[in-house]
Amino acid sequence: MDSWLLHAYLTLILGRPGYGKSTLAIRYLLNSPAAGRFIYDHQGRDGPRISSIFPWVRTCYTANELEASLPWHWSIFNPCRMFPDDLTYRKGFEFFGQWVYDACRRGPGKKYFLINEVNEFQDRDEISPKFAQLVLRSREYDIEPVLCAQRPHKVNDAITGAHTEVICFNVGESVEGVSAIDPALKKVESLGIAASEVRTLVKGQYIARNRDSGQILRGKLF
Repeated sequence: MDSWLLHAYLTLILGRPGYGKSTLAIRYLLNSPAAGRFIYDHQGRDGPRISSIFPWVRTCYTANELEASLPWHWSIFNPCRMFPDDLTYRKGFEFFGQWVYDACRRGPGKKYFLINEVNEFQDRDEISPKFAQLVLRSREYDIEPVLCAQRPHKVNDAITGAHTEVICFNVGESVEGVSAIDPALKKVESLGIAASEVRTLVKGQYIARNRDSGQILRGKLF
């Protein structure tokens, strides 16, 4: 299918630690038919969660293991063995991002690329060329980046400018008493979700907004 016939998708999931963003992201991938699901698991948390559901899916530590994982439609990469001295996890991220991009070019079908704690690999003022390529050219190979972030005001404009849906858990410093000028809440406002509502969300509650339609959805995970 020609790339101009494909719709670009980028899902941005925002929230404080422990409020549900990673759980929601995993459920999203589990419930979405796909030719491939790619997860950068530098924290070592997502692989065991997926393996507990699909025992045949294993975390990959090498390029050969990644290639062997493709028929299972789940490719989960932990960089700790290939890049043992890189405590920033950025070398592994650059490697895996390029591998995902190249793998997705090989065949048709919807693919998802989940990155937890995306703040660790870019910021408001800097994004690597390879990461920018994956975001800006994702439509060409039907890739939907699913990006989780704790600090929305630190997410690069190349990402927020390309998002098609934002899902927001509480992002304030506390559930009560957050200043209206909190930079995280200001960023959420700029994405079309009322900060006054976001700041009152309890654990598990979220608000989602589709950028194309403007439709707002409210939900609760737990």
